[in-house]
Amino acid sequence: MTRLHSTLVAFVLGAAAATGLFAMSRTIRLGQGAAAAQPALIARELASRQAKLAHWSHSLEQARAKHPPALPKIPKFAPVHIPAAVPPAAPAAPVAPQVTYVRPSAVVKYRHASAPHTSTGSSKSASSDDGGSDDGGGD
Repeated sequence: MTRLHSTLVAFVLGAAAATGLFAMSRTIRLGQGAAAAQPALIARELASRQAKLAHWSHSLEQARAKHPPALPKIPKFAPVHIPAAVPPAAPAAPVAPQVTYVRPSAVVKYRHASAPHTSTGSSKSASSDDGGSDDGGGD
């Protein structure tokens, strides 16, 4: 952060703190002035609320002293006839599904076998042996 940025951030934080302090002092001063200027109004409001609470308390005590009203009679209705459910028909003997097994085709792997070694008297056949390869090519 450059020096200019840090200076701007510090200035903004200081301005916010000063504004908050000013608002707090005004709020405290207004609250003190309202409480000191109107003690008679506050006392009258408290007395009014206490009188209302006393009246409500008295009305609750009177309501509790009375017997509760009789409950209304339960209405009588004609009985409802519910028809018996028809039992479901017994299912026939379960039929097993037809299962056909199909065997997979055989997998055959062919492997080239080397030519059988036969011992003959000629040295040409022994030297022309190329390791059993039958692919037709030379080397």
